[in-house]
Amino acid sequence: MTSQLHLIWNPVAGNGAAVSAYELVTDALAERGIPFSAEKTAYAGHATELAKTAVASGIKEIAVLGGDGTIREVASALMNTDAHLGIISCGTGNDIIRPLKIPKDPLAALDIVLGGEARQMDAATANDLLYFNVAGFGFDVDVLRYVEIYKKRMKNGSMAYLRGLLTALLHLYSRKTKISWPGGSMESDVLIIAAGNGTHFGGGMMVTPRADPFDGLLDICVIHNISKLNAYLILPKFLKGEHLDTKYVTYFTATELTAEWEPASLLDVDGDVLPGTPVTFRILPKALWVTVPKQGEA
Repeated sequence: MTSQLHLIWNPVAGNGAAVSAYELVTDALAERGIPFSAEKTAYAGHATELAKTAVASGIKEIAVLGGDGTIREVASALMNTDAHLGIISCGTGNDIIRPLKIPKDPLAALDIVLGGEARQMDAATANDLLYFNVAGFGFDVDVLRYVEIYKKRMKNGSMAYLRGLLTALLHLYSRKTKISWPGGSMESDVLIIAAGNGTHFGGGMMVTPRADPFDGLLDICVIHNISKLNAYLILPKFLKGEHLDTKYVTYFTATELTAEWEPASLLDVDGDVLPGTPVTFRILPKALWVTVPKQGEA
């Protein structure tokens, strides 16, 4: 790291986890005598504004402390610039850090920010919505909608995800869907379509286990033609990323994919539930610089 570190942090991320992480990180930087500046987000979209201003002022090293949504906001501002994104994840799901091999512990993540290597990571779009990890529709959207309800009642983010998952399972249903991609197409009753630049969504479900954020491809997972009972039975495999060998899963890589279905559905875009159907997913190769563990050290 050659320039001063600038921190952008979201005080409401992780039901207070970000506040604790910020205190740990800034104390550690002060103790090490490492100069830094910091700004706090105040509303949705503010992190993007702060990051754009920082880049325009010449800052090259920006670390974000927050959940997957805040990370997505900052990353979007660093697209196609030479600024490096450092990640200290302290949200509810923390899915983006899993394929990047960035540790959850704030001080261990800070060590990566300070001593890791910068690599050019892919991004992707769901229509005009930018994302960096996983986007999709179906069961994962249902989980997230219930998680938001439980997050308001529970301080433990992991428990909120578990309750959301169980509630979504009770209301499981498929959607008649047409899918097309370069070289192929299918029509089926779909439970989930996920287009993964990363590997996990929903707070730890390994939906696209073979995805690589640096390979210029989206990993597509389609779970289809499955009964409620069989969905329950393969859930343990799904959580561990061992579901690809079942007859209910079609898995492949593509640079883009279009899906149409009725009735219309919301999208899961890096953990945010947003409108956007029908949808076309596209990969954006080498879209931004991200600081990750040095290869061989992860």
